[in-house]
Order: sequence, then structure tokens, then C-alpha cells
Amino acid sequence: MLAQFKYRNTVIAQNYYLMRNILIIILAFAGLFSCAKPEGFVIKGEIKGKESGNIKLMKYADGKWVAEDSTKIEKGKFVLKGKTDLPELRLISLEPQTVVAQFFAENGNLTVSANIDSLAKTEVKGSKSNDEFSVLTKEIQNIAKETQGLQQRYTEAMQSGDEEGMKKAQIDYEAMMGNQKVYAKNFIREHPKSTVSPLIALMQFGQEISAHEVDTLVAFLDPSVRASVYVTELKKVADKMRITEIGSLAPDFTLNTPEGKPLTLSSLHGKIVLLDFWASWCVPCRKENPNVVAVYSKYKDKGFDILGVSLDREQGAWVKAIADDHLTWNHVSDLKFWQSEAAIKYGVQSIPFTLLIDKEGKIIAKNLRGEELEKKLAQLLP
Repeated sequence: MLAQFKYRNTVIAQNYYLMRNILIIILAFAGLFSCAKPEGFVIKGEIKGKESGNIKLMKYADGKWVAEDSTKIEKGKFVLKGKTDLPELRLISLEPQTVVAQFFAENGNLTVSANIDSLAKTEVKGSKSNDEFSVLTKEIQNIAKETQGLQQRYTEAMQSGDEEGMKKAQIDYEAMMGNQKVYAKNFIREHPKSTVSPLIALMQFGQEISAHEVDTLVAFLDPSVRASVYVTELKKVADKMRITEIGSLAPDFTLNTPEGKPLTLSSLHGKIVLLDFWASWCVPCRKENPNVVAVYSKYKDKGFDILGVSLDREQGAWVKAIADDHLTWNHVSDLKFWQSEAAIKYGVQSIPFTLLIDKEGKIIAKNLRGEELEKKLAQLLP
């Protein structure tokens, strides 16, 4: 009996150790084949018609595009590598600056298929986020083509003196831009777990929504997305928007006039001031200028003034636009383009961007255009 007991225990022990070893092997293989996330991404690409040359993978960091990886094209093929915690936008470019593809990269294996004669039709596969991004960008591109046609209609009407045609083109243009933003909002609502959503919010809405609306949008996004660099940028935009919220004291600054004389915003206290960020190269700004000229002419003797802050880079273009558009109010600029000190202080993301400031220097309205600006001034300066 004792012998049978010992034998049975020995068999059980042997079976236990056999099963344990099998389990260890299974777990080991499971570790090899079921990693939660790849460590990075590998792009295998081909460019037909381009046998050799240098190619780079670019990422956006610290306000500029920088190289994440680079390699040589051999017989039309290349391999690039990168890494990202969450799906992010990347560019592939040929030297010196030809863009091959703009896409959302995520860790894993990606493929890029391009033709040197039609880079706009480059295909990127292996990224779910990029599939979402592609659908969105194609729709926005279609809308953009239509808006270009409307801009052409406006220009032709303006050149021929057709005011009715100009007005209709402007209305159609604004409606089309509104459609684009509605499409973007719907995309964000339908894709709360996609990092494409906060990027689209940055691209489409700029300063046209309030800090509270940005906060609401960020709260709507899935927690898994909130660590995205684009959410971080959205929060920065919201913080800058708070600086220019209605009721806030307009930040003071001093810049030079076209004649080189310093002019300080606070020196205009005692008047209702329209702070107007614009540039000679900004088509929407130039289209709005006739409206601004009209309200200035009507209210300048009632305590209304304008300070135009140009984001130009060239003195000549700036001064010529002032003369051509008959802008007879105060103008300043440091000719630093988007790095303008005043633009940075006010968090300007797009132009035209305007603030209406009361006699004590407090912000009372934002981005009023045309009739809306005239109605507000009629209330303030009857």
C-alpha cells in the first residue's frame, strides 16, 4: 500500500513538473507573439521613377519640422524608421524640399507607394489613423477647390466693378467655409478616440472658438487621446485665448510705425480702438479692408481709432498695401511675420484677427466684421 502511494505521488509529481514546463514554454511564446504595442514604426517605401537620392522622415517639434530619420533611395526603394507614443503627423520628403507624403504614423509596419510624376497620389497603408486622416483631407480638399473658384469669382467681380457679384461670391465663400467647419466638427464628434480629431480642431477652428469651447472639446475626447501633442497645443491655444477674453485688459505693447517711430497701444486709451492684425499678403484681410475704411470714416470723429498690426516681412509690401487700400489710421509692425511680438503676445493663430477695446483698455468684442462692427460702434458711439 505504501509502495502504491509513493508510486502514485511520483506520477503526480512528474505530471505536475511536465505541465509546469509546458506552461512556461507557452507563456514564453505568448510573450514573443503578443506584445501590446510595437516599439516603433518601420516604413517600407517605393518611388517609381526615382532610382536614387536622399529621403527624410520629418516630425514637427518645438515649432518646426525636424528630421526623425533619413536614408538613401536604392533602386527606387527605401526604409525609414520612427517612434511615436500616439499617432502623429509625419512628412516624407526628398531633398531639397519635395514632399512625398503627409500622413499619420503609428507604431507598426507601414508601406508607402509613390510615383515621382504624381506625388499627390501617394498611398500610405498600415495606419488606421491615416485612413481616417485621408478621408477627412480628401473632403476638405474638395471643399478647398470650390472655395478657390469662389475667390476667383470675387476677384473677377472686383476687377469689373460688379459689386453685386462681389457680394454674392463673398456670401457663397463664407457658406462654403462654414460647411468645411461643420464637416470637421462632425468628424471630431464621430472620432473621439482618434488623435486626428485634435489636429483637425487646431487646423480648422484657430481662434474662431472660445477658450471654454476648447476646454469642452478636450473633455469630449477619449482619455487615451488627451496625451497627444495636439491636445497639448489645443490647451496652449485655450490659455492664450483667455488672455483676450471679453472683459480682459488688452496686453500693452510698443511697435514701430512705417516711419520708424514707436507707438504704444495704451497711448490710445480714451478712445474706442479696433486692434487689427492683418498683412498685405492676407487675401481675407484685404477683402475686409473696404468695410473697415467705411466704419473708420463714419466714426473717427466720434472717438473711434484703429491700430493696424501687420504680420508682413517686407516694408515695401506693407506700405504699398496701406496706400492701395486707403488705410489712413495708425499702423505698426516689427516685420517678423508670424513671429511678431504683438501677435505672439495675443496668441494670434490666423488673420484677420481683431479686438475691439474700450476707452479704459478692456476688450469688449472679438473678430467683428462688416455690419457687425458697424452695429457695435453705433451702440458705443451714437
